[in-house]
Amino acid sequence: MTPDLGRDLAPRFDLVEVPYTVRRSRLLVRRGPAGLTVYRAAYERGLRDSVVAGDLRLLDDAGAEVPVRRASPLKIGFDGGASLVVTPDDGVHLGGIPAGWRLVADLTLPPAEVALTPDRLVLPDDAVVRVDGTLTEILLPAGGEIGIACAGPLEASFAEARDLVAAELAAWMGRCPDVSPRWREATRLCWWVLGVNTLVLDAPEGLNRAVVPSKIGYVGLWQWDAYFIAIGLRHGDPELAAEQLRIALAYPTAEGQLPDVVHEEGVLASSDDLPRGDLENLRRLGSPSLAHATVPLTKPPLTALAVGRLAEVCGPSVIEESLPTMLVAQHWWYRKSAPGGHPAYLHPYSSGLDDSPIFDHDAIVVSPDLTAYLILSDELLAGWLEQAGRAEEASECRERAAASLSQLLGTWDAERGFFPTLGEHGSPLASETVVSLMPLLASDLPPEQRDALVRAISDPERFGTPHRLPTVAASDADYSTERMWRGPVWVNTTWLVIQGLRRHGLDELADRLSEGILELVEQSGPAEYFRPDTGERARTATVCFGWSAALTIDLAVALS
Repeated sequence: MTPDLGRDLAPRFDLVEVPYTVRRSRLLVRRGPAGLTVYRAAYERGLRDSVVAGDLRLLDDAGAEVPVRRASPLKIGFDGGASLVVTPDDGVHLGGIPAGWRLVADLTLPPAEVALTPDRLVLPDDAVVRVDGTLTEILLPAGGEIGIACAGPLEASFAEARDLVAAELAAWMGRCPDVSPRWREATRLCWWVLGVNTLVLDAPEGLNRAVVPSKIGYVGLWQWDAYFIAIGLRHGDPELAAEQLRIALAYPTAEGQLPDVVHEEGVLASSDDLPRGDLENLRRLGSPSLAHATVPLTKPPLTALAVGRLAEVCGPSVIEESLPTMLVAQHWWYRKSAPGGHPAYLHPYSSGLDDSPIFDHDAIVVSPDLTAYLILSDELLAGWLEQAGRAEEASECRERAAASLSQLLGTWDAERGFFPTLGEHGSPLASETVVSLMPLLASDLPPEQRDALVRAISDPERFGTPHRLPTVAASDADYSTERMWRGPVWVNTTWLVIQGLRRHGLDELADRLSEGILELVEQSGPAEYFRPDTGERARTATVCFGWSAALTIDLAVALS
């Protein structure tokens, strides 16, 4: 391992925007109101309900709190030489602690339905433990080390834990793709994020290495996230990238629908699989026809796009392996998710843009992004089928793509210059959102519409905000700089528009948007979403977000 392996990223580790965590561990450490807080990640569980140890502080022999000197991907270092590391088996190790120092931590958390507590403490001989209210104080008269087991046995010493973390970090960062020096720091941070977001799920059939969207509440594999994450991973770990796609495609329904989420307790494929609170929200927000029905829940059909990108690295076997599932899933959209004759999102969850204003009045919408994704998928599928000598099926895909494009062009609003979303009864919705730009992914989009969308991207009253692309046009009544999917910049939607621009040969604009995203991540880290006016992480956005990291890497590689 090079001496600078952890040091070069250390300035980003403020333990708030960038927490301390390691590959394969569910633990993460952040600054708390007092001292440090250790969390253990789980599916659909927020930080407040994930605390393992709170108010964790080191006190010197005079009783003064010892400040954190520096955090890095390797460890959290305190003044005086003490260090904290976590391990893949969810252990917390503190070592190098001078004699007479004390550890103070809340290890007796208040009772709660989902509260966590450490399994056990491993202490040196002669340690003195005192409990005062909710605080546990451990005095180390002879110095030594402390181990906190959070899941199962704690088998490593502090030195062994430190060396294991260093070796795993070196191996992972050694895979980081080489990019232009201009984007190297942001790329290395994003590659670290993909590494530490890699968890081993308790899933059948050996498909269990999931790069989760975030360790903060997102322990599972979301279909849409898996596609974007695989696209970035392919630049350094194609095998892990392929595993993300295999998990996403491993559990189709009998009709071919792919589930929204694969997690340790099963899959989320319909409203029947939702937690009770989400189900009540679904019934409250859904249209009357769906209020008491089972609603399929999936994600936008970008499988073929991800498979095609992975095949560039892994070869055509990836396509051959995935093609049967992709074809059935494509048919599902046209046969089972088209209540008005055209494929539609049957619920906001299936769009990936849950909080978008296009769903304010209708739960079922025919959205231009969905149509564009299906056109793109059919174009890719047709090419692969032709290569396989399946001309009749290829022709069916091309005919379906042409019909979908014709339907899409019929919705064009020439006066406003955008593709509106259609509500449940076919009426255009007023909201202008980023989904109206996605038809750029259709290679046969006529020049009139293409040029109008390009103008919208550069118009400061629409999508030409200081940081692009906002998810709602700046002049739209629903525009917000902070609210999820109602204005903030998301890396994935901007990345999709960039791919559309490149399909039309508009590389100069695509490069500018790519550079803008890289500068955004360089400034604020790979957050879930960003303010379009300042470029800062929005207040409620998750930090160290998987697809933001993955697609930033992909953009950096493309520009290099």
